[in-house]
Amino acid sequence: MYSCYSCGKTYSLLEPRWRCECGGFLTLPENATFPRETFANRGYSIWRYRESYFLPPQAPPVSLGEGWTPIVSERIEGMEIRFKLDYLMPSGSFKDRGASVLVSLCKALGIEELVEDSSGNAGAAMAAYCAIAGIKCRIFAPAYTPDGKLIQTRLYGAEVVKVSGTRQDTNDAVLRAAATTYYGSHLWNPYFIQGHMSAAFELWEQLRGEVPQSLILPLGSGGYLEGIYRGFRTLHLSGLVRTIPRLIGVQAYHCRPLHEAFLLGLDEGAPIEVKPTLAEGIAVSRPPRAAAVLEAIRRSGGTILSVSEDSIRSAHALLLRYGFYTEPTSAVALAGWLQLPPPERENSVILLTGHGLKESEKIAQMHGL
Repeated sequence: MYSCYSCGKTYSLLEPRWRCECGGFLTLPENATFPRETFANRGYSIWRYRESYFLPPQAPPVSLGEGWTPIVSERIEGMEIRFKLDYLMPSGSFKDRGASVLVSLCKALGIEELVEDSSGNAGAAMAAYCAIAGIKCRIFAPAYTPDGKLIQTRLYGAEVVKVSGTRQDTNDAVLRAAATTYYGSHLWNPYFIQGHMSAAFELWEQLRGEVPQSLILPLGSGGYLEGIYRGFRTLHLSGLVRTIPRLIGVQAYHCRPLHEAFLLGLDEGAPIEVKPTLAEGIAVSRPPRAAAVLEAIRRSGGTILSVSEDSIRSAHALLLRYGFYTEPTSAVALAGWLQLPPPERENSVILLTGHGLKESEKIAQMHGL
């Protein structure tokens, strides 16, 4: 059953619903099911962990082989740091994890058409998985979205609707469309969050049961962080880990509603003035699942940081020196790690989220080429 985070009302998993009647976001039960004994008979996509996602049993995987991205160790400023290269996915971002699980649910429910809003990566991911599922897909995107991302989305066969104004204006436009068409939202839908649990499971396997002290990742709507927390909770409830990593979300200073909320002790995103940022992929001014994200960070003993535009640019240049060609949004995680006191940098993993090939023109301008 779905349950509403705000009012507690429950709904059947077979109902094509993306939020509660009260307007609150939906959650799924915590799950202690981790199919460790079946691994020998499975490949290395996220579907290795199928039972943990709480999908209806009739949902067949809609998959492009996503997952099991590599972990690379480097030394920066004299300290070892590990990077998980989640930009090495079929559509070029970590969003493939969530898209694969959500589209699998949509296919099982017989949904033939959906709408989604995205500044790029989620739209491309949903378009790719809808293409192989045979689901018509309409992506609402801010007019400023890089052409490389929109071209990719269109080539998958999705319709792109450009919306002038801010990222929030795009979200408002898709909500109007959702009055008549299913909203397959990476911002709202708990099954998109479930797909991100797989990153925690992979880390546990790839690090041979070790739990890093900290996981550091870009923070926009916060679904990636919420999903990773749920993944480590599953491992904890299954008795496979004793502790959960300290989760550190990093926002751009120009768009930091969760950072402000964390500092003020709030349970929802704080209202802020938003300015343009190099990290446009995390420029979400009103994250709808903010309460769950803040709860996950606090329960893990983690924190939220915000970083300047200059530090994003410098961190991106540093990633390039180590051979990582990521979008600028990924660089906020390294910028955040560099902001931590040295003892808090130890035994950390940074998650790199989106491929730079989608934003080569912007990256060239950013570095003066």
